[in-house]
Amino acid sequence: MSSGPEAGTGADADVGSTPAAEPVTEPAPITGSVPAGETVPVTEPVPVAEPVPVAEPVEVRSRTGSVPVPDAALRDGPVPVGVPVASHVPVVDHVPVAEPVEVRSRPVTPPPARDPGLRSLAARFRASPYQSNPGDRSLGATRTRLAEVLGVLPRPAQPEPPEDLGSWTRDGVDGVELRWSTGFGAPTSAWLLRPAGETGVLPGALALHDHGGFTRVGREKLADGPDGVPATSTVTREELQAFRDRYYGGRAVASDLARDGFAVLVHDAFGWGSRRIPDEAVAERFHRTVDLQRAGRRAASVQRGKEAAAVSPGQRSELLAAANEPQLAKELGVLGTSLAGLILRDDLIALDQLAAAPGVRSGAVACFGLSGGGARAVLLAAMDDRIRAAGVVAMMSTFDGVLDGHADQHSWSFLSPGLSRVGDWPELASLRPRLPLLVQYAERDELFEPAGMREAHAILTERYRVGAEHSAYTGTFHDEPHSWSAPMQAGLRAWLAAALA
Repeated sequence: MSSGPEAGTGADADVGSTPAAEPVTEPAPITGSVPAGETVPVTEPVPVAEPVPVAEPVEVRSRTGSVPVPDAALRDGPVPVGVPVASHVPVVDHVPVAEPVEVRSRPVTPPPARDPGLRSLAARFRASPYQSNPGDRSLGATRTRLAEVLGVLPRPAQPEPPEDLGSWTRDGVDGVELRWSTGFGAPTSAWLLRPAGETGVLPGALALHDHGGFTRVGREKLADGPDGVPATSTVTREELQAFRDRYYGGRAVASDLARDGFAVLVHDAFGWGSRRIPDEAVAERFHRTVDLQRAGRRAASVQRGKEAAAVSPGQRSELLAAANEPQLAKELGVLGTSLAGLILRDDLIALDQLAAAPGVRSGAVACFGLSGGGARAVLLAAMDDRIRAAGVVAMMSTFDGVLDGHADQHSWSFLSPGLSRVGDWPELASLRPRLPLLVQYAERDELFEPAGMREAHAILTERYRVGAEHSAYTGTFHDEPHSWSAPMQAGLRAWLAAALA
């Protein structure tokens, strides 16, 4: 979930990432595939003269709205862009197929990023004198380079007081809903959770949600609200719980940690929940692309004799967000920043808010997250000494281990251009080799090569050994897919309690 858990299309199942298979509650993958080299024989012409029923209207919008047309216009030709289909989509006459249709899951030729020559050139460039201070490995210099590469924009020197939107007590947790401005876009919504009735000073934790290809919610993935499992105007309780079941062992991770004696802040990062990019702000061509994809899928299902699967408005919205992410990354790059940089800035502002909150012990603040949330934890811990412990779940590998067939499953929030010029991913995670760091590896992770995870573990072990704090790094391997099981969560909670004791 780097595309999440980076879990939906386009991500870190960056859950920032994106696992290969999608649950019904998340946006479905845009295309299917057949294992490489296999063919789908078609033994007779495919009859397509019959009307193909469409289970729901195909909303292909124009800037001025959809333009209805008479059924006769539909019968006389192809469906023009901007026209909703009211009843059925007629298509051309029988299409004879003389040869088997070969559908390949992966290209025969490796992509450029897997070319040994290009990798060698890139490695030499990263070590060349053309790079700014390549020999200066001090923490301050590395942080400066990291901030420059990601384009971390300035934030207020002092956080403005958050707006208190109300409080509640439920299931052993006291919660407060907060909202604050980041200086642009919609305000950030957050929940601050504590053990019910506890008024003393507690260690603090930032719970960082995943990518997961599930952008309509952020903090709700990790915490229950005043009514238990949250529901929003676009996400039902059932959809959210199904997501938790798949990636979080069915648990509300932040609420569980609060019950264990922590003050936990969980907030929406840029691009999710309250900070999500509105569908109306997405370029029109992406709306047309998504709607045509939906129509094509339904038609293909009917031709195969299957019931056309409906795509909910929420799933359509997630497909749209995934289609727009590369465009968003381009625009932010022109501005001199990046998606990872804006997310990190939001997380730094949230850290400012948590550190200033009453009842949070100074010098005892941690951060943690699954998938894309783990990527956020790596960068936040690297950039700010106020983080005294970090937990990274299912989000650790060398960059080469990602490029070897998995880059397409990760988000721009993880694979930010130029990031490897600062260091490999485990090197960034160990910029502070005295910082208590727990990395939980999912051995059946669909987003990383096992060799990349093992190599990252070896790098972290060695860097912590050289940093004279060998015991500060803990790496554990679990027989799990890209997810965070309840036993893994219990392990992290116990580890955090010891690290911040």
